[in-house]
Amino acid sequence: MSDLKTSARRLEEDDLKDLIIGCTFLGCGGGGSPENGWKWIEGVLRKGYEIRLIGVENLPKNVFTVSPYFVGPVEGLQRETLRPGCSGAQRVLGEKFGAVVPTELGGNSTAVALATAAELEIPTIDGDMAGRVVPELHHSVYYLHGYKMTPFSIVTSGEDVLLVPRTVDDRRAELLVRAVVSAVGKVGVASHPFDAAISRRVLLRGTLSGAISIGRALRSEEWESNLMELGGILLFRGVCTSLERRDEGGFTLGLMGLDGTGEFEGENYEVLFKNENLLGLRNGSVDVTVPDLITVLTPEGVPVVNSEVRLGKEYVVFGFSAPEVWRSPRGLELLGPRAFGFDVEYVPVTKGGLR
Repeated sequence: MSDLKTSARRLEEDDLKDLIIGCTFLGCGGGGSPENGWKWIEGVLRKGYEIRLIGVENLPKNVFTVSPYFVGPVEGLQRETLRPGCSGAQRVLGEKFGAVVPTELGGNSTAVALATAAELEIPTIDGDMAGRVVPELHHSVYYLHGYKMTPFSIVTSGEDVLLVPRTVDDRRAELLVRAVVSAVGKVGVASHPFDAAISRRVLLRGTLSGAISIGRALRSEEWESNLMELGGILLFRGVCTSLERRDEGGFTLGLMGLDGTGEFEGENYEVLFKNENLLGLRNGSVDVTVPDLITVLTPEGVPVVNSEVRLGKEYVVFGFSAPEVWRSPRGLELLGPRAFGFDVEYVPVTKGGLR
C-alpha cells in the first residue's frame, strides 16, 4: 500500500480541526459530539499515526474499501473495537482493505472513520456515502445505486463478532443491526466492502475537502458571509423558546422552536429532527425539507448538535442544498420527507431563506 500512501494527502492539525467543525456543520444536528471526535483524532496523533486523504479516483481498481462506524447510544464502545470488525469483514470477503470510506459527514462519525483508517495505516477517501449525516443504514449512495452493504460485521462491547454475509437488502440490514443494538447496546459495524471500480462510480467526491473549507469559513468573524459564498442560505435567527426531545426505537426525535430576532422579529421557526434535522417550518409553513441540509449554529458560528440545544439561547439556522443525487426521484424516495413519515412534498432550500 506504499503507493497509496504517497498518493494521499497528509492532514495537519489545523486541517483536522477545520474538518471536524465542518463535518459538525454538515451533520445537521446529528453525527455525534465534535468534542468526542476531536479526542479520538488526538488519540491517534499522539500514537504517531498519520491521517491521510486520498481521492477515490487515485485508487487502483483492485483495491477494496470499507466503512467502519458505530450504531447505538453514545456510551459503550471504544474505537479500537472497529478493528476486529474490519478484520471480520475481510475474512468474509477474502480481500485486504486499502482505504476507508466515511459513511457520512459528522463531527464524531467522520472522526471514527479517520481514526480507524489511521490505526489500520491506510488512507481515508476524500468522499463519503451521504454528503451529510443520515439516520439509517440504507441512506447511502451505494444503496441508491443498487449495491448492498453486505458482507458486514458487527462487534459488541464484549468483542463478540457477528458476520453477516447476506441480507435481503439494506433496509433489512438496518433492522437487524438495530435489533442487536436493542439487545446489547452500542455496536461497531464494518460494512460496504467494495472494490475501487464500484466506489469510483458511486461515491460523492471531495466532501471531506469541502468540510475543511466550511470549517475554515466558520473561524472568521464574517462566518455568515463566508457560508453564503460557499452556497449556504440564511434561514432564520432567533431564541429557542420551545424544545422537545424523546428517545424512540434507537433514535432521538423532537423539535426546537425559535422566536425571531433582528430581521426575523415577529416570526417563528420550528426544526423537526430524527437524530438529524429533517424539516424546517417558518411561521407554520414548510420552508425546507430533507434531503437538503438544515444546520443550527450559535451567533458565533459554532455548529450545534441537537443534544446540546438549550432553551433561552439564541441560534442561527442555515441551509445547504443536498448533493444532486439525493434530489433525484430515487434519492427523494430514500431520503425525502415522505421517507420519514411527513406528508409533504420536497421543498428545496433555494425556495426558503434570504438571498
